[in-house]
Amino acid sequence: MTDLAADLPTAVDPPAALLPLLTLPEAHDVLDVLAAVVNGGEPDREVADRLLSNLAARVPSRD
Repeated sequence: MTDLAADLPTAVDPPAALLPLLTLPEAHDVLDVLAAVVNGGEPDREVADRLLSNLAARVPSRD
């Protein structure tokens, strides 16, 4: 049996070792939504909803 913890990225691993969840355009959309929130603006709800759906479909359940 393999040690699953050995395959998990750590805080010091390079970004390439992380699971690629986003395409470049999706990553830019995330930055835009977060920037709107940080700046006190209204994020584009349609973009945020699409990102949420796409990420939820790719990220394993917490359970």
